[in-house]
Amino acid sequence: MYAQAEKQTVASHGAEHALPAFPFGWEHHKDRHCIWIVSPEGYVHSRAFEDVALGLHYAFAELGGSAPLVTDPREWNGRVPIVYGANLLPSVAAQWLPPESIIVNMEQVSAESSWINHRYLGLLKKFAVLDYSERNRQGLARFGVPAEILDVGYNRHLTRVPQAPVKDIDVLFYGSINERRKNVLVALQASGLNLVHLFGVYGTERDAFIGRSKIVLNVHHFDAAIFEICRVSFLLANGACVVSEGNIHDPEVAAFAKGMAFCNYDRLVETCIELVRDDERRSAIGGRGFGLMCERQQAAILSALMTRGG
Repeated sequence: MYAQAEKQTVASHGAEHALPAFPFGWEHHKDRHCIWIVSPEGYVHSRAFEDVALGLHYAFAELGGSAPLVTDPREWNGRVPIVYGANLLPSVAAQWLPPESIIVNMEQVSAESSWINHRYLGLLKKFAVLDYSERNRQGLARFGVPAEILDVGYNRHLTRVPQAPVKDIDVLFYGSINERRKNVLVALQASGLNLVHLFGVYGTERDAFIGRSKIVLNVHHFDAAIFEICRVSFLLANGACVVSEGNIHDPEVAAFAKGMAFCNYDRLVETCIELVRDDERRSAIGGRGFGLMCERQQAAILSALMTRGG
């Protein structure tokens, strides 16, 4: 699959430093790109990038352009890829990715993350890089990787979760498990709440579980505690009541403080129990979260980045 992409590259790539993502503005880029989710055969977790990538896809369309969402380089059709999941690429990808390719970093920049390694950082240094987090951007800069911020935003097409008339799941958590996450889930089960944990479940199948849930839980995987807006944004776009570990003094958290139930790690279980018993409060949190997300229109965010030249 990746060999085919090499054949599509018409210019050699010798850049040693990241370039602006969108030089020359909107007219130059409006129909120039595709959005490529790197999808190795048999690796279902590439679908974790779908929600955010779809938001960007819809933003291009809303502005009057196009950026088809693809999972195979053979579908580029001469367009320059905006790449989600570049951490899954081999280091030799730098030799065949088009020079104007843009990498969207979705990985938390933390010493605890196995994805932040020499191979991936070497790739980032050769292309324009966008990131969703200012803390990530600062972390990448310490590795010699300049990046621009592309905030995660809303598009009406992301509001798609079918809401079940009866919420039979008390707490839903989806994602991988480590010790700090496991401890919370075990305590929730011990409390008697109906907890559902999903892993490797994406798209409409996952959406159905969200629609059945009173609460969706977000727990940091790493001690770095970078706010998981990429995970949470889709939930807010669908009015979910989200309980999240987080420090409201963190600027990235503070922007959503009124639309989510933030608390310290040691209060996650207690907060879930309280909210499961309080339908009115859950509904209010979900409504405020949806309103906050709607204020962050992805098309406007993309347009502003284009105006700055990326």
